[in-house]
Amino acid sequence: MPKYNIEQQPTLLFEKGEIPLTDQQWQQLAHLLAKSDYQHVIGGDAEEGHSVWVSRYYNDVESPEALSALSEEIKAIVMSAEMRDFYRQFTGTDKLCLRRCQANRLSRGDYIGVHKDQDSSPDYFATIVFHFSNEYEGGYFQIENDDATTSRRYRPSAQMALVNNCSIPHQVTPVESGERLTLACFLSTSFSSNKATPHAFKINDSGTH
Repeated sequence: MPKYNIEQQPTLLFEKGEIPLTDQQWQQLAHLLAKSDYQHVIGGDAEEGHSVWVSRYYNDVESPEALSALSEEIKAIVMSAEMRDFYRQFTGTDKLCLRRCQANRLSRGDYIGVHKDQDSSPDYFATIVFHFSNEYEGGYFQIENDDATTSRRYRPSAQMALVNNCSIPHQVTPVESGERLTLACFLSTSFSSNKATPHAFKINDSGTH
C-alpha cells in the first residue's frame, strides 16, 4: 500500500532531505535545464491559456518519446531505482512510465492557466514538480476546486518537490518578479499509447530562450 493516498490528499510537498537526490544530481539537473532550448508557449494542449517558456524532454502526443538530446540524461536521474522507490510512496508501485517531462521557466508576467493534466492524457497519474529557484515573487502553484469557489496555494523552495494528482485542476499564478524554474515529470502506470487526442501547443515564434 502507498504511504500517501493522493485521492484523499491530492497535493504533497517534499523537503530536500526527503527526496533521494544528491547535491550533485540537483546540480546536474540544474545544469541540464540551464543549457536547454526553450519555446514560449501561449496555449496548452488542453486549450488553456499560458505564458511560459518550455523545454520538452518527453511527451506522449501519441506514445511516450524522447524529444531532446538531453532526455536520457534527465531520465537517468529522475527515474533511477532510488527515485522509483520514492515515487512508490504515492503511486503504490515502482513500475512507472515517464510519459511527459518538461522544464518550465516563468519570468515577470508569465503564468500557467487553469487545467487538469489528465485532459492531455487520461493515463497521467501523478505529476512531480522539482523546484530550482527561490528568487522570485508570485508564481504560486494554486489548486482549484471544481466549483472554483476555493483554492489552495503552494510555493515550494528550491530543492523541494511538489506532487499533484493529475485529475486536480490547478494553475501557476503570474510571476511578479524574478524567475521561477521547475522540472515537471508526469508519471503513469500505463505504457500504452495516449488515449486522448491533445490539441497542438500554441507557440509564440518571436524568439527562443
